[in-house]
Amino acid sequence: MKELWLTPTALPSIPVEAEVICPDVVAGRTLKDVSSLEVYVGNKTHILGEFFEVEGELAEQASEQMIVVDGTCQTVKYIGAKMTAGSVHVKGCAGMHAGSQMSGGEMLVEGNTRDWAGAEMSGGLLRIQDDSRNMTGGAYRGSPEGMTGGCIVVEGDAGVELGSFMRRGMIVVKGDVAPFCGVHMNGGEIFIMGQAARRLGAEAKGNGGFIACLGGVDEILPTYVHETTYKPTFMKLYMRQLRDVLGLEEAARFLETPFRRYVGDLAVGGNCEILVAEK
Repeated sequence: MKELWLTPTALPSIPVEAEVICPDVVAGRTLKDVSSLEVYVGNKTHILGEFFEVEGELAEQASEQMIVVDGTCQTVKYIGAKMTAGSVHVKGCAGMHAGSQMSGGEMLVEGNTRDWAGAEMSGGLLRIQDDSRNMTGGAYRGSPEGMTGGCIVVEGDAGVELGSFMRRGMIVVKGDVAPFCGVHMNGGEIFIMGQAARRLGAEAKGNGGFIACLGGVDEILPTYVHETTYKPTFMKLYMRQLRDVLGLEEAARFLETPFRRYVGDLAVGGNCEILVAEK
């Protein structure tokens, strides 16, 4: 892969909207072209080169392009948004909408992310090595669908409404998760290795989706019914996938763990499963 390095030089306090930091956009261009790509600060148009030093090599195809953002960019929005191929590596924190609506490729953020990371994602892998804030993998306001494919791994804690309106795909959180995780969920899988907060799975309809609480849960909504406690065979397959494919060694501890199975949200006629690991 050819590497394009973007080093932040003088980021303003007002967020920079930079959808152009994406392999699909930069592939096939020259360094001069990339430096001249338009970004937005408030209602004013600027160029990428005003805020980043642009170096490295550019590939002809997005699938052969890696973008390395060499520094913290908490005020830079939309890094990796709508990417379909290639790779983005942020050596620090990323701003709002990081990896949103991506459908392919891989994105790694070494620090934390702000709101809407991986929002409405449909494919690819987004790995966040610190905390993610609110609405990770969720739906934008007014949209009926959040995440519809791909995988998000959060190695720290996650904020409210993780996976809201989720339809397909997988989200794994190694830390704790704030309230309303999986709200309006209608498919997909969420794994929480830390503590899950209140209102888990509120108004979730299910459609084959489930939330696995491996580290405990503050409460289960009264509109969920406890059906059984068992050792689901499919959970062993998922735990092996988390360990062998995603490198989450902690998952091996749950290969033989029994789970309490709750079904709901009955308030909306749902059949979503909440699986709580027995300690």
